[in-house]
Amino acid sequence: MKKLEIAAVVLLGLLFFVWPIPHTVSLRDILLALNLFFFGYLAWQREWPRAMYRSLFVPAFMLVILTIWMYLVAYLVSPESSWSPDEISSQWIRSLIALIIGVLVAVAVRTKSDFKQKALLAIFIALLLHVLYVDLEAMNIWLHNQNIERLRGLTGGPDKSNYLTNLLFCFLLAESFLRILHKKRALLFGNGILVAAIAAALASVLAERMRNGVAVLALLLLVLGAFYLFERRKRLKKPALFAGAFVLLVITLGGLGLAATAKQSTSLKNLIETVPIAWDTEHHQGWLDEKKYGLPLLSTGEAVDPSAYQRIAWFKQGLLIIGEHPLGIGFGRNAYGHGIKAKYGVDAGHSHSGLLDLAIGIGVPGTLLWLGFFVSLMRLAWKRSRATHSHAAILLMLLLLDFGMRMVVDSVIRDHMLQQFLFLAGFAAVMMASEGPEKRKPSA
Repeated sequence: MKKLEIAAVVLLGLLFFVWPIPHTVSLRDILLALNLFFFGYLAWQREWPRAMYRSLFVPAFMLVILTIWMYLVAYLVSPESSWSPDEISSQWIRSLIALIIGVLVAVAVRTKSDFKQKALLAIFIALLLHVLYVDLEAMNIWLHNQNIERLRGLTGGPDKSNYLTNLLFCFLLAESFLRILHKKRALLFGNGILVAAIAAALASVLAERMRNGVAVLALLLLVLGAFYLFERRKRLKKPALFAGAFVLLVITLGGLGLAATAKQSTSLKNLIETVPIAWDTEHHQGWLDEKKYGLPLLSTGEAVDPSAYQRIAWFKQGLLIIGEHPLGIGFGRNAYGHGIKAKYGVDAGHSHSGLLDLAIGIGVPGTLLWLGFFVSLMRLAWKRSRATHSHAAILLMLLLLDFGMRMVVDSVIRDHMLQQFLFLAGFAAVMMASEGPEKRKPSA
């Protein structure tokens, strides 16, 4: 590798390591600028794949129209003409820059296998270091006979740490799928290290204790397992297929059950009873101001689980705001809070659902464009994963599933989480689009 390429790989790894660490915004921006310069220069020297323009035109077009729509809502519809444009600049435009860098990285590395492998490895190592830090922190607490309570690692919270763990799982699952099904590899290490990394990621999940993350991981395993059985359906006998489907179902239900009862004080029965109470936002107003109205009580006399109760109530109120403002009130991280403030005069933050906050901010048309971006990329990833046995296609499919499910239950369409996702989506999409179809051997 040339010195310039080595420097670019190091900068890429540093960016991914620093990205989720709080109070590093200036350093992040410097690293973004350096990665843009280095990989932009390297990509400029390469031949850009023509297939990229044809394959990725639709998702790219949707992002362009979505950006235009955001500004139209901000200046022509939003009652707060200064807040939303600032949010677009600091949140959305930065994330689009991250996506562009991801595209440039893919163009720069795609024709050189050693460069591509080292770039992938740099991202993988950066994510793994965060996971290992959580594991070491948990081990230290355990050795001192203390309770492990939702560790956050180097990030700003356990939800953000778990977001990184699930990103690492996307890489690990894509690599495992590639090795098991197609006898190929994209990452430069043996199966022993792969198994050890999976074990470290599972330990991190247990230490972070984020039930949303566990549920998303269970569903990821279900989808990937179903995809594996689908690909092997002609080689496996029916009993083996049924057995595999049963195992997948057990793993998924077990993961969802573990997620539902992740807190010791919460049972599945209590969660079910909480739903109608939380939906009745007119009579139970603890969701609006817990200190003023208090939390509703269950039939047992104990208070509802605050997290489950508030999320359900906020979801209903968010839908009401969308119904009242179908064109949106302006893009922003805390669009829900701005809507509640305007309606009830009470300060509030985000809704803990990135998709809900997005829909409140940019309305129904903007949300359809965002979902269209997802669907168009997912459709392409599915087709390419079957035609080319591409690691990038499988990785993109998992990234879309992970972020897509996560944005429904967590506020991830913001800050470094949105930037990392769009970077990886741009990187994987271009890598996938530039790979030609693989010639399949005739079946015996």
